Amino acid sequence: MKKVGFLFVLVLVLNSCFSDDDYVVDAALNSTWILNRASCFCFFDDNFDFSAHTLTFDSSEQRVTVQNSDDTRFIADSGTYTFTNNGNTININGKRYAYTIRGSTLELTFLDNPDIADDEITLFYSKG
Repeated sequence: MKKVGFLFVLVLVLNSCFSDDDYVVDAALNSTWILNRASCFCFFDDNFDFSAHTLTFDSSEQRVTVQNSDDTRFIADSGTYTFTNNGNTININGKRYAYTIRGSTLELTFLDNPDIADDEITLFYSKG
């Protein structure tokens, strides 16, 4: 009976060590990222300043600070938000983005509603 009790306690302890949360800490995200361009069904004049839009990630705290120009926003309103990361997608303010980091370039692709044709957007950032 002691062995059964011991095994039961051991299983409980080991089970508590595993988390259902699939959050991934990606240290490569930790930086300020400056928007270079956007690929979407939208129009920007030749003088549009993408660099006024930045993301600053802190993966260990699961926070991202969004900074926008006065009249345009891409990810969310300017402010600090929590985000989740499962290794290939991040969720910021209820919106999911596939992401890849290649060297000093971050590419975020909005995981859109396939029934809406004009909500596709890919954002290209460089490390600041």
